[in-house]
Amino acid sequence: MNEPGSHDAAAPPVPADAAPVAAARHSLLRFNNALALLSNTAWYVANPFIPLYLGTLGASAAVVGAVLGLSGIAPLLISIPAGMLADRRGPGVVAERAVMLFALAGVVLTGLHSVWAVAVAYTLMGVGNIGFAVAPQAVVAAASDPAARLRNFTSYAVWSSAGSVIGPLIGGVVTTHFGYTAAFALVWILMLPTFAAAAALRGVRPVPRAVVSLAAAPALVGTIVRQRGVAAVLFISFMVVCGQTLQQSFYPIYLHKVGLTETLIGIVFAAVSLGSMAARTVLSHGVERFGHTSVLLGATALAAVSLGITPLLRQFSPLALAAGLMGISTGLIVPMTMSLMVEPVPPELWGVAFGLRQGVQRLAAVVSPIAFGLVITAYGIGSGFYVGALVLVGAMPIMAMTTAHLRSRRPAG
Repeated sequence: MNEPGSHDAAAPPVPADAAPVAAARHSLLRFNNALALLSNTAWYVANPFIPLYLGTLGASAAVVGAVLGLSGIAPLLISIPAGMLADRRGPGVVAERAVMLFALAGVVLTGLHSVWAVAVAYTLMGVGNIGFAVAPQAVVAAASDPAARLRNFTSYAVWSSAGSVIGPLIGGVVTTHFGYTAAFALVWILMLPTFAAAAALRGVRPVPRAVVSLAAAPALVGTIVRQRGVAAVLFISFMVVCGQTLQQSFYPIYLHKVGLTETLIGIVFAAVSLGSMAARTVLSHGVERFGHTSVLLGATALAAVSLGITPLLRQFSPLALAAGLMGISTGLIVPMTMSLMVEPVPPELWGVAFGLRQGVQRLAAVVSPIAFGLVITAYGIGSGFYVGALVLVGAMPIMAMTTAHLRSRRPAG
């Protein structure tokens, strides 16, 4: 919630003294981490329970897959323009607009009770999530020296994971005792402090340059994709989000089917995020010792195991442990792909680069729930998890080949 950012934004204005520069950057990163915590809490207080809520409205597995998949089309289309906006106006503007979209989505979920209303609200949240990814990731890239970049991306990811832990726990308890509507109301309530954190990101200012029109986006994307290693990062991001989306969309339905309450479902999703947090605390050391390629392949294998064993499990504890494996996987892969995406790309294109990465992830989020929904409708819910595991295993040889240039490289910092 998002297995989970811009930039023509450069570092904050440089004072004459190095100490004030460092203090300004640290302050900016703290606000950025707060934004990650709050926005992810808001996402996960609702997201794990939306498939279950659709079920109460009479939606079948195919309809659930269609709603969640088709709701990703708008985020897919907006991802690169969001990156360009971050480059042109700064990440603070993008983050503030994301807050407004999330607040509106929370109001729709709270006030309207139909499948189409859920589709509209989920679309709004998906578009907002693009902003909550592009803007903070741009801030980290802009406010980090190369030696500190992976460490700062890891810190940002840990705070994101903290929101992913808190959100489903709160959402599960509130849903169990007060119903889905009460949990959905927390989405717009949480946007009040989130807006203050987003406003603080205006300290990252865009680099002055000629305005680039949206028509130039294909040329910019082509420039970015031709940079060494970028295509590999995009492929890995796509495959991992396919597995992540399968878990986020149909996992709650499976957990409910085997008898878990909404509170226990919230705890299982929190276990995913706890796994992510634990993995991110040792990521830098792991990359330094084993290298980027080995860590990426190992993390993908963990995700495949997590999906493959899920249909064999029926009890809360084993299911939570299996979910934690997925969390460890995304906890390792997401910060690495963010950092690797930045390194070959010039700073004036960071926003577009992160927008492109988000676009590839949104494409996976559109395709995978629809495809898995059809498989599950035809062959049962367990089959979807087996297919997801096989897809990840099949992707591993391609990952190994496309990341061969990273084998002898040591991480910066």
